[in-house]
Amino acid sequence: MTRKNTTPEDLGIDLADGKPQQLYRWFLACLLFARPIQQEIAADAYQSLIRKGHLTSPGRFEDIQREPLRKLLDDAHYARYDYVTADQLHESMRRVVEEYGSVSHMVKDAESMDDLRKRLLGFKGLGDLTADIFLNELPKEFNGRK
Repeated sequence: MTRKNTTPEDLGIDLADGKPQQLYRWFLACLLFARPIQQEIAADAYQSLIRKGHLTSPGRFEDIQREPLRKLLDDAHYARYDYVTADQLHESMRRVVEEYGSVSHMVKDAESMDDLRKRLLGFKGLGDLTADIFLNELPKEFNGRK
């Protein structure tokens, strides 16, 4: 039996609606799925960060310290990587805010898909597979770039 990969739709993310928040949510989910952890656990961690942690934008990560963020991950059974992931999320979201302003700007201001890929690969803990997952789910308006 082939295992289905979790999609944005599985997480309640609608990338086609054009709202910047949806791109952010998919980026956050991809960061969580980047670790060798069960998809169900990563999906639960994503939901916990959005619903319980109210981490609905990159800037919201400035408002949460390491231990409460780690606890949200741990409560979702993302325990094996909770400290590493908490630190990575803080660093990644700080970088998004400082360098791009938002995930939406990071995506929309990229000159090409190759440029966007390079931007993604610049984030700690985000490798080729995770970049591919993020890019492959983008709507055609972004995926059509050369």
